[in-house]
Parts: sequence; structure tokens; C-alpha cells
Amino acid sequence: MSKDEKNNVPETANESAAASPNEPGSGNNTGSTLTKKGTTLLTVLILMIVAIIGAFGYMVHTAITEDAIDESVNAERINAANERLQLETDADGNIITKGNDSESASAVLPEENSFLNKLNAGEPVSILVIGDVFGTGAGAKDGTSWTDLLTSNIKEKFGSEVSVNNLSLPNGNNAYSAYVTLMNEAAGNKDSVYDAVIVALGYYDAPFTFDLQYEGLLRSIKLQYPSAEIIGLIESASVTEPGGYSDETATYIRNLLEHYGAIVANMGEAFMVTGQDVNTFTDDGVLPNADGQKLYANWIVRKINDRLKNPGGSVPEKDNAGVSTISTLEADGTIAPVNPDATLYDHYYYIASDSFQRLDDCNFIIGAQELMALGSETVGMIGLDYDYLYGTNTAQVVIDNDIFGGLSFEKEDTSPERHIRIVDNDASINDSIAVSFATKEQADGFHGLIITGNLSFNQPQDKYEKLPLPPETTAPETTVEETTVEETTVAETTAAETKVQETTAEETKADTVKNETESEAEKDKKKQEETKKETKASETKVPAKKATPKQTEAQAPVETSATITETVAPETAPVQTAAAETSAQVEAEVVPETAAAETPEATEQAVISDPADSATIVVPTVPYTVEPGQGIDVSQWNTAGPTVGITVTP
Repeated sequence: MSKDEKNNVPETANESAAASPNEPGSGNNTGSTLTKKGTTLLTVLILMIVAIIGAFGYMVHTAITEDAIDESVNAERINAANERLQLETDADGNIITKGNDSESASAVLPEENSFLNKLNAGEPVSILVIGDVFGTGAGAKDGTSWTDLLTSNIKEKFGSEVSVNNLSLPNGNNAYSAYVTLMNEAAGNKDSVYDAVIVALGYYDAPFTFDLQYEGLLRSIKLQYPSAEIIGLIESASVTEPGGYSDETATYIRNLLEHYGAIVANMGEAFMVTGQDVNTFTDDGVLPNADGQKLYANWIVRKINDRLKNPGGSVPEKDNAGVSTISTLEADGTIAPVNPDATLYDHYYYIASDSFQRLDDCNFIIGAQELMALGSETVGMIGLDYDYLYGTNTAQVVIDNDIFGGLSFEKEDTSPERHIRIVDNDASINDSIAVSFATKEQADGFHGLIITGNLSFNQPQDKYEKLPLPPETTAPETTVEETTVEETTVAETTAAETKVQETTAEETKADTVKNETESEAEKDKKKQEETKKETKASETKVPAKKATPKQTEAQAPVETSATITETVAPETAPVQTAAAETSAQVEAEVVPETAAAETPEATEQAVISDPADSATIVVPTVPYTVEPGQGIDVSQWNTAGPTVGITVTP
């Protein structure tokens, strides 16, 4: 091999090596193909992921948008209600009063106080007590409360007989509870007139909401009992138990009582001025013992006597022209609220538990239309009135099938206790509102639901174990459907049995014709005399009820239709008799059911499931009797008596 040939070999080999990757059958080409397929699959996968993310993002965006729209609609309803329920003001911000309209009038300051006048004259007086456990007089081991001692002390000091109605509630109740109690009492006993109202609050009231709630209560007292003297207690726990709220709420109480011209009875001060250790007047550091109860009664009488000596007291002064010298009074002599939101307490609706439909052991429901029929608003702040039982107590409010809020409380003792608490504000009821409890026993202690003006404070939410949503059903729809099905079933049954009767009659008639035809055929075969003899013998020897069809055909009469009737009757009579009995039985069973279904009974209240049905609502024949505070706004109550019929406008 020449040198040139040797040199050409590697070149040829290199060329072959360089060319081999491009040959169709090479392994490198297979790897390239797989790479291309992998790239394609990865691209498809990425596109799918992007599509899924896009679709999910669209759904989330749509859901958020719909929720935002719903919230916006509810917010507009609430704002519109707040504007409508809020007092009107002039350009300077002064409240515009409209006579006796409680929705736009400030609390009225009476010219004369009947309580002080009656005490001066030694006349009988009546006192209403509302508040928390301090108001109940709990704490004395001998069972003698300060309210019992107060009656004897007033009798001894002024010579007046005293009647006390103590509606204070036990542990955990607060200014909102006292407000509901006051409004229920005013609505349920409209003719009752109290000369004085004593308020004992502060220990269980959260300071950041107390000033508004306490003022709303004082304002409501002035509106419900304009001539009554208000006596507000600063509870003794302000000095004996700093762990409570009494020391923090004391300043609010004093300032607001003075603003509304009320008597301030500071029980912490009463304990301090004795010079003794304040803890000697309480056994548990919280509630006053027997000695503490005596101090309560004595101090209240002392403060009443001070007001008698100085009738003006802390009441805002007027000049000689009758114009207020300070900003507390309006030009017309009414007391302006410190917080304008206190006027929202003028709007009060109490929906008693018997106005709800009880779906089962644990769930109650009422429709928005029913609420409006009771005169209630469907927006505002929601509260519950129910009994605490031993163990864990759980209540839940559901609005339009969505959980609105709930309450939970752990009770250690066995005796039931009534509690009235706020669930939450910013409620907007479009369809229905339901109340649920954890057990039947707890549900049995449900008293009612409260709707008030929508107060704009932040209500702390209870942590509780959420309950199942109530069944999605309402009484009107269920009742109508069941009645319709019942009527339809009765009608179908009657028609079917009538058809059976007609069919039986037709079959009987056909059998009669058949027997007539067969009798005529036998007529040609037998002689008339022999036929008569055989017929008589047959009637004598073989009873008709035992004759078989063959015997009847063989013995069939051939002379006249009357004879045929006599012969066939025994066979067909049982059928006709059974049909008649069946018809009579059906009529006896159907008529009462049909009458019951067609005769509408007057219900306790009109239930409207659809506004379009309002023209067909049956107005109750018995006037709606108002339970304490049930579904009554203050303005409505001022113009209506204790029994108000429900009027539905088509």
C-alpha cells in the first residue's frame, strides 16, 4: 500500500464516521426522535396545566365577584335601613324632633317627677329594677336582698308604700339583656306606669361597647317611662373585684346618668365611706353579703333624699327663658343623645319562639315575609333569648341557609338560667332566618329572637362547634303540597271506585242479557208446563244462594222477563249489594276528608311564602296577641294596643 493510500484510509473512515449519524437506521437518530416526542409531551402537559389554572382562576374570580355582589346588596340594604332608622338632623347637626314619634324624637325630660312628688306626699310608689346578678340581690346567705330592704327603708323614711318589680337577670347578662327586658316589659304591660327605674349594670359589660349600650338603655327608659326617676348603680365590685369590668365602666355610668338627669348611687363609694375593709361586705369578693345588701338599700335611700333636697340635681339647667344653658338639652327641652347611634335602640322587634315553625327537635325557622307581617325589620342586629342548661350550651343562627353566627356557654350548675345575648350585627334577611340548638332540651328553652337597629360596633365572635344546617323546608310549602296530594289521592280513589261500580253494573247487565238469550233457546226445547214445574221445584229444593252458574243456566225461566229477573236476581244480588256497600263506605270515608281539605282553618298568623301570594292570604280570625315585646317597634307600640290584628295588603 502506497503512502498516499495509507493517508486516504483514515480520511475515508472519518468521512464514514461523520456521515453515519445522518443515516436512517442509526441509533443516534432514534434518540433524537424520542427527544422530540418528550418535548411535545412536555409542551402538551404545560398547556394543560395552564388551561386548568386558567379555568380554576376564572371560577375563583367568578365566585369572588358573586360574593362581592351579594355583600354589596346586603350592605346597601343595611345602609338604607340605617339611614331610614337614624334621626334626622338640620344643617347644624341638631336632631329634628317630630312630636311624639319615637323614631325621630329625643328622650323627653319631664317637667315634674312623679316619684319625688309622691314621696314628698307619702303616696304609694312603684319601682322597676333591671340589671344583672347584682340587681337580683344575690349574695346574702339569709336570702334578704337589698330590694326587700329598700321597700321598708322608703316606708320608714318617707311614709310611702313601695311595690317592686325586679326583672334583673342572673350571671353573664349585661346592658343589652336589660334593654330587652325593659322593652318586653313596656310592650307586654303597656298600662303599667313606674315611678322609678333602678339600673344595676357594669360587672359583665365589655367597656368598648358599654357606653353605647348603656346610653341606649337610658334613652329607652326615658321614652317608655318619661316621668320615671332613673336611679343608676355603680356596682360595689368596682372596689372589691377589680378583675371584673365594674371599675372600668364606672366612669361611663356616672357621665351618662348625669347627662340624662338620673340619680347616681355609687356602691363602691358606699363601701368606702364606712371606713371598714370593703371585703367585709362580701363573702366571695364579688356579690354583697347581708351587710353589703343593707348598705345598698341605705345608700339608695340616701341618694333619693339628696335629690329631694335638691330637685334640680344634675338635671341640665335652663335660663329664665326656658332655653338650655348647656349643650345637653335641645331647644324644645328634649335630651340629645351623646352618641347618635343610641337612637338605633328606638327600633326594637322581639319575635317570640311560638312565631317560628319548629322543624324538628332542634331547629326553628321563620320567613322574611312572616317577619314583615309581624311588623319587624329584616336587617339589623340579631340577639337570642334562651335558657342555659347544665353543660355546654350551643345556639346557632342561620340566615338564608348560611351560618350567620353562634353562641356557646359552659354552665356548671343544674338550674336553668335565662340569658339574652347579642349574636352579631349586619344581618340581612332575604328569605328566612333559622335558630338551631345542640339538643332538644336546649331548644325547649328558646324564648325568642331580637332584631334591633344595626349598631356599628365590632361584636366579638364566640368560638363554638358549628351545628348542622336546618332542613330546607317551610311550613306553608309543605302544608300546601301535602294538602294537594291528599286531595288528589281522594279524588283519584273516588273516581277509580266509581269506575269499578260502573264496570260491575255493566257486567251484571251483560250477564242478564246472556241469561235471557239462553232462556229463549231453551223455550223451543221444552214445553211451557214442564218448564214451570221444574222452575217451581228448583225454587223449592235448591236455595238461590247455593245455586251454581250451571244450575242457574239449566233452571233459567223461559216464559217472561219477570220470571227471568226472579231467577237471575239471586246470582247478581250479592254483586250489586257489595257494590252498594262499597259505594256507601267510600262516600262515608271520602266526604269527611274532602270537607277537611277544602275548609280552610284560621291560623294564628298569616304566612306568606311568596309576595305574589299575598292577595290570597287568610287573615286570622283571632287577633294577634302581642307577647312581651313581640314584633313591635316603639313607634308602632305608641299607636297600638296590646292586641293587634295582622293586616295583609294585597
